[in-house]
Amino acid sequence: MHSRSSVASGTSSVPLDRAKALETPSRLGPVKLLVLQGTPFCNLDCAYCYLPNRSDTARMSSATVGSLVRRLLEDRLVSGPLLVNWHAGEPLVLPPAFYEERIPLFAPLVEAGIPVTHSLQTNGVLINDAYCELFRRFDIKIGVSVDGPAFLHDARRVTRSGKPTHAAVVAGMRMLQKHAIPFNVICVLTSRSLRHPEEVYYWFREMGVRAVAFNLEEIEGANLTSSMIDPGFNEEYREFLERLWVLVEKDDRALRVREFDDIEGRILDRLPRRNSQTEPFINLSVASNGDYSTFCPELLGTSFPGFPDFRLGNVHGNGFRESMDSPIFQRLLREIRQGVQACRDECPYFEVCGGGNPSNKIAENGSLSSTRTRNCTSRIMTTSDFVIGKIEERIEARGTVSGKMP
Repeated sequence: MHSRSSVASGTSSVPLDRAKALETPSRLGPVKLLVLQGTPFCNLDCAYCYLPNRSDTARMSSATVGSLVRRLLEDRLVSGPLLVNWHAGEPLVLPPAFYEERIPLFAPLVEAGIPVTHSLQTNGVLINDAYCELFRRFDIKIGVSVDGPAFLHDARRVTRSGKPTHAAVVAGMRMLQKHAIPFNVICVLTSRSLRHPEEVYYWFREMGVRAVAFNLEEIEGANLTSSMIDPGFNEEYREFLERLWVLVEKDDRALRVREFDDIEGRILDRLPRRNSQTEPFINLSVASNGDYSTFCPELLGTSFPGFPDFRLGNVHGNGFRESMDSPIFQRLLREIRQGVQACRDECPYFEVCGGGNPSNKIAENGSLSSTRTRNCTSRIMTTSDFVIGKIEERIEARGTVSGKMP
C-alpha cells in the first residue's frame, strides 16, 4: 500500500520512465454517466451522508445546462447512450417546473443521435401526483433510498429536526405504484442491519420492490465514520449474504439483488471490464454552479488534507478536453493510475473491480494511490468469495444430478 504521506507531499513513487505514460489517458470517455446537481440542498439529515454542502439552496440554472450540453457536443465526449442522473442533493426539493424547463435543453444531443435517459435518486418523502406526472411525461427512471423496515430506516434517515421519515417514504413508494411507475431501491447497510436479513428481505417483498442495491455504510466524502469499522463487521456481512441468498433463491429471485447479480456477472463474464471510476470522462459530475469533475461523482465538492479541490473547471469557462492540461487533472490521473497499478500488482480480486474506488481510497487511506479499503474488503472481496462459493455449489449439484461433473 502506498504511504498516506504521498498525497500531502505531492511526490510520486512511480519510476520516471513510467511517469509520462501515467499523465496521458490512453482513452478519454465517452461520457456514459452524467451526474447533475440540480441543488446541493437536502431536506433530510441522514447520518451517513457524504455530501458536504447539503444546506446550500443554490439551483442549477438553465444557462448552465445549456452550456454543459454545448461543451459535450463541442468536445465530442458523447458517442452513445447517455444516462443523466439528477443527484448529489435531494432532486425533489426542486419543483416539477425546474425539470420541465431543463430536460428539453438536452434536445441537441438527441438530434445528434445520442439517446438520453434521465433518472433521479430520491429520498422519497416528497413524491406526489405532480412529480409522478413529470416522471411519466419524460420517462424519468426512479431510484428510492430506503433502508428497509422502520426500526432500521428511522435510526439513520431522519429530518433536519430529527423526526422519522419512514412513513413518508412508504407513502411516496405507494404513490409511484399508484401511477404504475417502476422504481428500484438503494438500501444502506449498517452493522445493525446485518443482524436482520429476514426483516429486510420480507419488508421489500411486501412493499412490492423488484430490485434492490445494498450499499455499505461507506467512509466517503464528508462521511468519515462508519459501522464498517466495528469488530466482526465482515463476518456479519458474510452471514447476512448467506441468509439473504437462501431467501432470494427460495422465491426464485423475485427480488433481484444487485450484489448477487453484479458479482456473478463480473465473475462469469471474461470480457475486459472498464472501471468507470478510474478512467477519465466516463463519469462526469457537474455541480449546481457549473463546476465539474470526473472519475468518482463523490469527489466533486469534497476536500482532504493535501488535496483541497477536485474541481477541473466550470462549463461556463473552459471545455472538458481543455481541462486535461490542468495540474489538478494531471495529478488526479497520475495518482489514481498509481492506485490501479498497485491493485493490479497485489490484489487477486483485480479482475472483478478493476482497481477500486478512488473516493473510498482517499477518504479511508488519505491517498488516491493506495489500495485496499474496508469498503472493497467487504463489497468486493467478501461478496466475490461468497458468490464464487455459490457458483461452485451450483456446478457441483448439476454434476451430481447428471451423474458426472461438468
